[in-house]
Amino acid sequence: MLTDTEIKKLKATGKEYQRADGKGLVIVVRAKGTKFWRYEFRLDGKKEKYGYGNYPQIGLSDARKIHEVARQLIELGKHPASLLDKPNAIQMIIDGGSIKEIESQAATIKENELMLAMTTFGDAAEKYKAEWVNVKWKDPERGWSPVRLHLLPKLADLPLELIDVGLIRELIYDIREHKGVATALSSHAWAERIFSFAIEHDYCKNNPAGLIKAARVGNRNKRTRWLTSPEIKRYLTGIYQSNGYRGYKLALHLLLMLALRKNELCGASWNEIDFDKGEMLIPAGRMKTKKDHLVMLPTQALEMLKELQRLCGGSPWVLPMSTDPSRAMNGNNISATHAAALTYGDIIDYNIHDHRHTASTLLREQGHSPEVVETALSHAIGGMAGTYSHAQYKTQRLEMLQSWADFLDTVMTERTVIQATFRKAI
Repeated sequence: MLTDTEIKKLKATGKEYQRADGKGLVIVVRAKGTKFWRYEFRLDGKKEKYGYGNYPQIGLSDARKIHEVARQLIELGKHPASLLDKPNAIQMIIDGGSIKEIESQAATIKENELMLAMTTFGDAAEKYKAEWVNVKWKDPERGWSPVRLHLLPKLADLPLELIDVGLIRELIYDIREHKGVATALSSHAWAERIFSFAIEHDYCKNNPAGLIKAARVGNRNKRTRWLTSPEIKRYLTGIYQSNGYRGYKLALHLLLMLALRKNELCGASWNEIDFDKGEMLIPAGRMKTKKDHLVMLPTQALEMLKELQRLCGGSPWVLPMSTDPSRAMNGNNISATHAAALTYGDIIDYNIHDHRHTASTLLREQGHSPEVVETALSHAIGGMAGTYSHAQYKTQRLEMLQSWADFLDTVMTERTVIQATFRKAI
C-alpha cells in the first residue's frame, strides 16, 4: 500500500505511469507530473477504468474511502459511475455518507428537477392560497377574485418556467384595457406574489411579474372614501367591542382623531411628545413630506397617550412590538382590529388611510378653514396661503382638533360630551 510520502516523491518521467495501492486502486502520474486516482476493475467480464479525481485535491485516505464504496458497487453489479457521478456524491463519501444516503439525496434532486419542469401556475396558485391566503386573510375568496377571474383562465395550465415577462405583460395590459387600471394592478400584484411563493418553494427560478413595474401598468385613482356620522359611530363602537389589544384600539381612535398617517403614529417615540405643551413633533425622516410636522393634541388624545404610556411598560415607543418592546411595531399590526370594526359596523371599502379623508371632509363641512385643515394633514398649501409659516395656524389647529375630538365623542355616544368617554366599555 502507498503512503503520502511515496506519492509526493513520484515525479514526471515524460510518459504516463502508475503505482498501485491495492485492490484495484492506482495513482496515475501523467507525462507532465500531475497525478490522479483511478480504479481498474472488471464488470460483466469486461475490463473497465474509472477516475476518482486528482491528487492532492483528493488525498490518500479520501481516495480509499471512495474506492471502498466503488468496490461495493461492483459487488452489487453496478458501475461506480452510477453513483459517484451524482451531484455531491464524492464529497458525501469523504464526509462519511453511505450509498443509501447518496441515492436518497440524488432521488430528491431528481424529484426537484421534475417539479421545476412540471409545476404549473395553477398548481403554485393553489398551494399559495391554501398555505397563505386561506390562513392569513379574513375573506380569502373575495381577495382571491383577481386570480380566479383574470389570471387562472390564461395561466393555470402553463408550466411556471414557460411563463415569461412578455406573456405576463400582455395579459396585464389586456386586463387593464378591458377591466381598468385598478383590476390590472391588483392582478399584477397577485401574479408577483404567486411567483415569489413559487421561487421560495423551488417550483421555479424566476419571477417575470416582478420585472414589470406597477407604475407602467398605471396609477390607481385617488380614493374618496370617507365615513358618514352614523358610520363613525358604528366604527368607533366596533373598535372597542372587538376582542383585541387595548393599544391597537386606542391607536385606531387616535389616527381618526389626529388625521395622521398610520406609520406616523405607529413609529412614534415618547421623546416626540410634550405632554406639558400638548404637542407631538414628528421628525422629517418619518414624514411623507420630508418636513417636521407639529401635531396639536386635544385633551382626549393626551389622555389616550397617557394610557398607552402605561401599557407600553417602559418602552421608548408609543406602540412597541409585543415580542420586542425595544422596537416600534409595524403599522400593519392594527389591521385586524380595523377589520373587526368594519365587520361590526357593516362598513365596506374603507381602509385606515381613509381616516384622513374622513377628517378632511367633515372638518371642511364643519366650517374650518381649508388652510388649517391642510396644515393639520401635513399637505402642501398652494397660492399665497402656502407662503405663511405653519406656526401661524398653531392656535387654530388646536381649536379645530379639539372640536373634532369632541365631535367624535358626541357621535359615538349620541349626546353632548363634557369629557372623554372613550375609556368606558361600550
